[in-house]
Amino acid sequence: MLNQNLWERYGFRGDPFETMALPANFGGGLSVGNAYVEREGLLNPGTVLQNFLRNPGGGRIVIEGDPGVGKTTFVNYYRYMWTTKAAPPLLSPVSEISVKHGWGEHDFLISLLAALSGRLRLDMKKADIAKDTLLQEVSAITGVHLEKEGSLGVSFSVVGTGGGLSKSGKTKFVAENVTADDLRGYLRQLVQKAKTVLNCSGVIFHLDNLELLKRREESVLRDFFDDIRDSIQEPNVYFIFVGYPGMFQNVIAPNSRVRSIFFDKPLYLKPLSKQQVYTIIERRYELLAAPGKTYISPVEKAVIDYLYDTFEARLRPIMNAVTSLVSHLPDSVAETLSLAEATELLQAIQLNEIETHLSPADREVFLVATRLKRFTPSALGKETGRYKQQITKHINKLLELKYIRLADKIGRSQYYQVQARFHVLADLGGPS
Repeated sequence: MLNQNLWERYGFRGDPFETMALPANFGGGLSVGNAYVEREGLLNPGTVLQNFLRNPGGGRIVIEGDPGVGKTTFVNYYRYMWTTKAAPPLLSPVSEISVKHGWGEHDFLISLLAALSGRLRLDMKKADIAKDTLLQEVSAITGVHLEKEGSLGVSFSVVGTGGGLSKSGKTKFVAENVTADDLRGYLRQLVQKAKTVLNCSGVIFHLDNLELLKRREESVLRDFFDDIRDSIQEPNVYFIFVGYPGMFQNVIAPNSRVRSIFFDKPLYLKPLSKQQVYTIIERRYELLAAPGKTYISPVEKAVIDYLYDTFEARLRPIMNAVTSLVSHLPDSVAETLSLAEATELLQAIQLNEIETHLSPADREVFLVATRLKRFTPSALGKETGRYKQQITKHINKLLELKYIRLADKIGRSQYYQVQARFHVLADLGGPS
């Protein structure tokens, strides 16, 4: 019989290798409330983040780490703890805010207002929301239009907008006409509402996606922080910026005006230890095990060891690889894959993909790139014996297919990185 649970054959109610960041709420399935495994050690980054949030009055901090090490889940855990376990709590929007390319202070503030007003509504009665002028104004500015019952609307105005509530109850606003000072004023009022109505001591904003701005030009990110400097100094607001290794040193530190308002040093999130990865997987097995059934591990422990080493301890590609293995097995298979079986299948999966999209010459170059993992065009040319023009052509093709990405620029050198899922092909790329 067909069903929509790929994992039922192993005795699970859901996917124990889910790669989405654990959400900052507690519910059925997987969340930071039940599945998070805390980092340990003398320099525990969790201790620093806790102390940042314990510091009254608000602040700004940067979290750095490589892709796939669990930065978003790490922040979500502490947001969850402070919204559910602290007294008084800190309020936080349900999800992180993804910073977009081209944002300035105005766009940044609009997103903060939309996220915070949406969170406030979750804890307010519908009748109270309907008569709350502040929330109606913010909804109009952020483009979240309201429909009110009854024939009469509520009139209001904001300096410079020329908008308001019509008699039909629909809001009409031109958000671009609201100044940054106006928007900061609204943010201050929303924070005060969180403090008085919900008895919170402040608000946490979790800002993500900053590495996407850096990929264009790091100067774009420097300009962004310079632009929002005044807005991130609102009292009782805690801003947590999640970025990439070196972001603080290259973007924040060079601007003394911006550096002076940030908390201590950036928090660098190291990859989880191999034992912590085992613990995460075992905990997920237990949480998702079907009642009354004995679950079967899809892969043996040696496979996790191999993936941990292959993907340089990054959790996301480890989990993705196991899901890929299971998705290529017939439904009748419900047994634990050995290391030999898993590596053979993973390589076959990735070889099939590149043979579909790459010419023999492109494949030859790409397999060498998988061995190097991170490379410059000149290094790849040296390893393959190809001229600069030929290498440029191959790199452009691989970029187009998103098999590699531009990882960094150091001086005049551009460094490219092979996407993690292809690292299983490294031993096919010739001798090191």
